[in-house]
Amino acid sequence: MFSIEELFIYLKKTFTKKDVLLIGGIVLLYFISRLINLDQWPIFSDEGIYIRWAKVAWKDASWRFISITDGRQPLQTWATIPFLKIFPDDMLFAGRLFSVTTGFIGLTGMFSLLMYLWGKRAAIIGATLYVFLPYFVFYDRIALVDSAVNAGFIWILFFSLWLARKRRLDTALFLGFIGGFALLAKSSSRMFLMLAALAPLLYLDEKKKKMVSYSINYLLLLGFAFAISFFFYNVQRLSPFFHYVALKNTTFVMTFDEFLKTPFAYVHNFKYIPLYIAWESGWFIVPLSIAGLYFLFKNEKLFASYLSIFIVLPYIAISFFAKILFPRYVLFYGSILIITATYFFIQTKSAKLTRIILLLLIVSMTIINYPLLFNPARASFPPVDRGQYITGVTAVWGVENLMNLMREKSKLRPVYILAEGDFGLVADVLKVYIKEKDNIEVRGLWPLDQRHLIEYQNELLENQVYIVFSHRQEFPDDWPMKFVQKYGKPEGDKALYLYELLPVASEFSIISKN
Repeated sequence: MFSIEELFIYLKKTFTKKDVLLIGGIVLLYFISRLINLDQWPIFSDEGIYIRWAKVAWKDASWRFISITDGRQPLQTWATIPFLKIFPDDMLFAGRLFSVTTGFIGLTGMFSLLMYLWGKRAAIIGATLYVFLPYFVFYDRIALVDSAVNAGFIWILFFSLWLARKRRLDTALFLGFIGGFALLAKSSSRMFLMLAALAPLLYLDEKKKKMVSYSINYLLLLGFAFAISFFFYNVQRLSPFFHYVALKNTTFVMTFDEFLKTPFAYVHNFKYIPLYIAWESGWFIVPLSIAGLYFLFKNEKLFASYLSIFIVLPYIAISFFAKILFPRYVLFYGSILIITATYFFIQTKSAKLTRIILLLLIVSMTIINYPLLFNPARASFPPVDRGQYITGVTAVWGVENLMNLMREKSKLRPVYILAEGDFGLVADVLKVYIKEKDNIEVRGLWPLDQRHLIEYQNELLENQVYIVFSHRQEFPDDWPMKFVQKYGKPEGDKALYLYELLPVASEFSIISKN
């Protein structure tokens, strides 16, 4: 039975005033590192999609399942709405607060898991590593769902261990609720729930009769947790577009039929997964984590074996079945690095050596984190992420300045923007920066070409019409438009171009972009 009095007694006995100050400092560092310059990183085009979905769902209750029209689970859409209500004129900041929040849920999960496993010293070390790990610093600050998936992994791992040890119905209830929320975040979360079914290997050191009894009880309770989780998941069936979820999964993951035809089509993932994890985590934590895993096998073989299941089986599955692989898809490995690195630190006998290594690790992470917070162009990413978030078409630089210019123009006459591309492209991004009272309308068109410039000539009667290009780099001289501004990227020739639409009859049909 839950008792608030017993909880307070436990906390008072366990944590000293110094501990409370340390934990408070970790929490403060977390929010400083996640909130500082939160809206200064250039917007990623997928963020535009998800924030627009949340705005539509907020304004029109009939579209609360709008994300399912693209086969995406609705948790991010729903959880972003409260932040949009608080910050309606800064939707990018509001959208990114979703990940700041889920990252904090992950931090509390990591602290709870390590506290449960090895005590408060381990919990404080692990929570500190969580705050500084570059992998998390970035993905806790961008409006994507992967931070929530990582939080789900941590809590599922924690409650699977707790359920294996206690075999209590209330623990199964908690695991079911957590699994349900994780499934509403992303389909891949079911992998963590499925792996939790292997927790009975923790009973291998028990006598045969007890091992069988414990395993049966655990699996029955886990089945109850599964039922709750999939009850949550099936809420999506209220949407007539629910079948799109399965279709979307086939875009990213091979079906078994596809795998049988070409089983080695994506084996190159084997080399990219460890590269992405090590690079995004800042490299230096990796050898410490490997050493920690070695010590874990030496001292706690059964738990090490269970944790290794979460390392090896997803690695094999993702390597063979993932058609598309980005570092954010394996974010949960960052949590495993922290768990095993923490064990390394608590096994190091010399307190002085522990402090020195921990300090050097934090300093190295801080150096990597600095550009993530203050200078995006210099951030250290593997090429695939550098292309997505810094140099590629999906990284939209200068859009805030562009929209501020449009806002000034709209004070004279309404502004109508023709944007090159809608779903997941620049139109969605531009809509993120439209404020409630703005006299600006955005229309996405793909592909945007000369016929649209003719078709929308009638808009010039009542509006100023501008064209925004994000993909095209060359512009024919006979198109009826005038160059206004170019918003470049730190590297390469890709840029955002702003033109003004001119009447077809105008003699100034085109002014080159210098």
